[in-house]
Amino acid sequence: MSSAVLGLVILVICAILFLTEWVPSSVTACLGCTAMVICEVCTFEEAFSGFSSSIVILMVGAMVVGIAMFETGAAQIIGRKVIQWSGGNGKRFVLIGSIVSSILAMFLANTAVLAAFLPIIDSVCRTSPKMRRKDLCLPTACAVMYGGCCTLIGCTPQLTANGIMEKMSNVQMDMWDLTRPGLCLLVLFLLYVQFWGYRRGEKIWGDRPETKLDLDEEKIRMVLDKQYDVPKLITMFVILALMLLFYITSWISTAMTAVCAALMCIILRCCSAQKVVQEMNWECVIFLGGCLGLANGLTASGAGALIVDAVTSLVGNTASPRFLFAVIVLLTLIISQFITNSTAIIITLPIGLSLASSFGLNPMTFCLGITFGASVACSSPLAAAQITMTQVAGYRFSDYFRYTWPMSLISYFGILLFVPLFYPLA
Repeated sequence: MSSAVLGLVILVICAILFLTEWVPSSVTACLGCTAMVICEVCTFEEAFSGFSSSIVILMVGAMVVGIAMFETGAAQIIGRKVIQWSGGNGKRFVLIGSIVSSILAMFLANTAVLAAFLPIIDSVCRTSPKMRRKDLCLPTACAVMYGGCCTLIGCTPQLTANGIMEKMSNVQMDMWDLTRPGLCLLVLFLLYVQFWGYRRGEKIWGDRPETKLDLDEEKIRMVLDKQYDVPKLITMFVILALMLLFYITSWISTAMTAVCAALMCIILRCCSAQKVVQEMNWECVIFLGGCLGLANGLTASGAGALIVDAVTSLVGNTASPRFLFAVIVLLTLIISQFITNSTAIIITLPIGLSLASSFGLNPMTFCLGITFGASVACSSPLAAAQITMTQVAGYRFSDYFRYTWPMSLISYFGILLFVPLFYPLA
């Protein structure tokens, strides 16, 4: 059996394990890399090169800054302002909270952003009897997802997609490639929530009894009345401002900017190295490194060329580029409702990039379309960790689909419109 065929067999087995979650996704990714080395599909250096990738370093740096934000109380201060500006109005809280949380999610790990907003939501519902947790939790989680897909560092799916595209097409996203179409999708989401979604949610869960969020009481008190170290707060906001300045100006690479910001957080005592070790999402780090290694192994073995030939023979040579783009984005959006979005990207992006290569189309357009398709999937609690976290509010499984299907449909057509608008298919 040739190396290319063995590489595809290993990919299929990994896809099955990703779908069934028989073992954790991070373990599956590492198993795939290990199998490629043992079966001599590629070298050890090629299979495990993902762990030294600048993309992994970028994600780790961004996570450290996020941990420091919550340790210094900067995130809780922002939460207090959201409560103050909402003035006890649920619909206004959703709008302001969605805007603030989505902006934070552009630069910090979005699961951490949502984790900070859950006690904020519980706090405001305790102090404002007219506001209900079910009306606030799911829209905020969706806002975090939409905001997180607006920059390269906002969430794991785009980092995964960027690494796979780099290995297969020698093309890379920069920090802001996702921003223009991402902001368009975010605006569509905000309009949906304000003019339809909020009232739709009230009708879906009706007069069901409220569910108190199962959260650490200390986190609630931190939002309501904790006093913070002012010098550390100022230091944290200065680090954030400098980080954004370097991201915007590109004076140094995105990965180096994230590393420098993370080091400054620890050196200036905004958070401790021990706290970073405790709070870091190591499973995401291992998962991303393993996925990049899988992509590298597929390319090195020639499996990518086999995918190109198979896809070309399946769709023919006369299919419309827009049709191909629409099909692959829809496939990603559907798959992502049942497995984590990063896993969906691993399954569909190699196919999308193969299509782009075979038909002479822009790989960036396919990569962004697939990334957005995976990142905005939120119609089931299986779709993403952020959506799973909202189950503490007492939603039923069907609530997710009933509330979000119009938004998913709008987002799908938004992806088909905005991504090719900014990044032409040809």
